[in-house]
Amino acid sequence: MDPATQQHTFASRTHGLKLDLLFILDLTGSQQPYIDSVKASINAICAEILGSDHLKSAQPGDLRVAFIGFRDHPPQDDTFVTRKWDFVSDRTKIHANLRSLPGADGGGDGPEAVTAALARALTMSWRNDCNKVAVLVSDAPPHGIGSQGDYWPYGVPGVPDPLDVAREMLKNKITLHFIACEPSLSRFHNALDFYRGLTRITAGIVVPLLDSKVMSTCIIGSALESLGIQDLINEYRATLEELVPSRDPSLVVKYLHALMHVRGRTADQLIMENIYDASGERKENVEIWSSARNLADAKARLKRYY
Repeated sequence: MDPATQQHTFASRTHGLKLDLLFILDLTGSQQPYIDSVKASINAICAEILGSDHLKSAQPGDLRVAFIGFRDHPPQDDTFVTRKWDFVSDRTKIHANLRSLPGADGGGDGPEAVTAALARALTMSWRNDCNKVAVLVSDAPPHGIGSQGDYWPYGVPGVPDPLDVAREMLKNKITLHFIACEPSLSRFHNALDFYRGLTRITAGIVVPLLDSKVMSTCIIGSALESLGIQDLINEYRATLEELVPSRDPSLVVKYLHALMHVRGRTADQLIMENIYDASGERKENVEIWSSARNLADAKARLKRYY
């Protein structure tokens, strides 16, 4: 391909794009300030994303928004495990869905039904001709990763392994970002390193959130980060999809991050305060979580729990 034509092709993939944006919200007792922040800022979030250089569109349908709410499995919580509000583009309907979200309540042992919510994300009515971004907001880990006080230390029976769910997200072209409500999340063993590894599988990022008032900034930034690297992901999608069913899932992660490095991009370009330890041991744990076949494999390989 002619270089000029190739450059135009890459550029066209990040302008005039469509976006399906899914919020996966922890609706347990500690999360009310974050739920309120999403409700208060949804207009600003939609407006800024639609007005960005990546979308550059006057068509309201170019951005669709959906919600999944989660609590925990019984007997830890008897209200519900997950609920969904599927994709809509009309702002009035988005607000109606937000108003129907239950208030924060319940939860049980610390870890929550995160994996069930991620699995349900795969069943949403995603469009095939758009960018797909899921933003998970929580201060809790999923069951089964080795966090303290877990009622299901080996994972909830009948619920898929979250690492498998992340690989399915990659196959379905869904980028997962995680907004970590701190300092609560980091109190759980393995939680931060796990989420870094999980999002890395899908070329997503972890964003630390210390104040619910800046929730909209985190959401906008993570969504636009996805659009910013979409040309790279689209360009090498066929190769990535070939690697997903391979015997070594770490090949997917290593290949994508190598490409990002070559193209001068990283998966953590979002400018946020770096509050996390970046030691070599922590980075090794992230690599283990992102490359392990399943949770049991990862936990067996970890040298130290954090």
